[in-house]
Amino acid sequence: MKKLLASMLIAAMALTGCGGSSSSKSGKTELALITDSGGINDKSFNQSAWEAVKEYGEKNNVGYKYYKPASFDTAGYKDQIKNAVNNGAKLVVLPGFKFAYALGDLQSDSKYSKVDFVCIDFTPKKNGKPVNPAKNVFCATYKEYQPGYLAGYAAVKDGYTKLGFMGGIALPAVINYGYGYLQGAEAAAEETKKDVTVKYTYTGTFNESPSIKTKATGWYNGGTEVIFACGGQICNSIFAAASDTKKKVIGVDSDQKDQSDTVITSAMKNVKQTVADEIKAVYAKKFKGGSYLLDASGNYVGLSPDFSRLKKFKKSDYDKIFNKVKNNKIKFITNDDETASKGNPTKTKKLKKALKHVKISYEG
Repeated sequence: MKKLLASMLIAAMALTGCGGSSSSKSGKTELALITDSGGINDKSFNQSAWEAVKEYGEKNNVGYKYYKPASFDTAGYKDQIKNAVNNGAKLVVLPGFKFAYALGDLQSDSKYSKVDFVCIDFTPKKNGKPVNPAKNVFCATYKEYQPGYLAGYAAVKDGYTKLGFMGGIALPAVINYGYGYLQGAEAAAEETKKDVTVKYTYTGTFNESPSIKTKATGWYNGGTEVIFACGGQICNSIFAAASDTKKKVIGVDSDQKDQSDTVITSAMKNVKQTVADEIKAVYAKKFKGGSYLLDASGNYVGLSPDFSRLKKFKKSDYDKIFNKVKNNKIKFITNDDETASKGNPTKTKKLKKALKHVKISYEG
């Protein structure tokens, strides 16, 4: 009997998803978030988006819930989107590129035409190709080269001259973080009259692994002072290497200072603000679907607000360079400018020409 009950419980969880919710006057769960494998405490997109959902729900007495798929693939994501809508969701938040195919399949279904979707860091895909978002689908992507630039600039201004960049998979978003990082380091190196070296690689994965820790440890022992860890959970491997060698890390996407005392700053996307703004738009009946490229002009990217772990670079210094980025005073070289490079900065003609004080050692 106990085995039967346990089996029934597992089956129910698979069908309904795990989640947290609050009641509302209507009793409906209008705000929904579908997580990927990271969960709502991942210190990244899931957590940032969930904080926005929860805060709006509690402040305005609107029911909210998160759903964690039974499997972290397109089928699992689709199941939980359907589940959320069946439970009364008026708005569904999808944080991260893994949802692209699930939404690409569902957005054309009339069942979902009256539900608004907020997509973070992706646009829908179908049959292997990008498709235009439906009128009820808001897709936010970001100018990653801007926070990448700020991170490289801050590191060199703070006195670091031996840098590292470890990206995950060489997707445009990751590449742009790296290219921005190099250009920010170049600008600071020119101002400080110092030469900077950068070890640069893509790990080919967003998952942590012993081999990534080994590589990062080798870099640190070889003189690298700080590594920009740019790729999901690879940061855990780099944090461990930095801790062992007493070196430093730059975090990515969200403020990662609480994950490791080796983190001196983080190049961030303001996912919480993005989601909060769109929830407000839905309830104000001003929601508008489409693809949006968000940047510093709306304060949607930047560095973490805590500058206590930086030795020389202070908030006033940051404000000056951030305002230049925000007001389009800096011209960037991006992945779109160097599409043939496949992420290799040593093969980018424009970027190589621009880097006069930064020497790259690329490991393919």
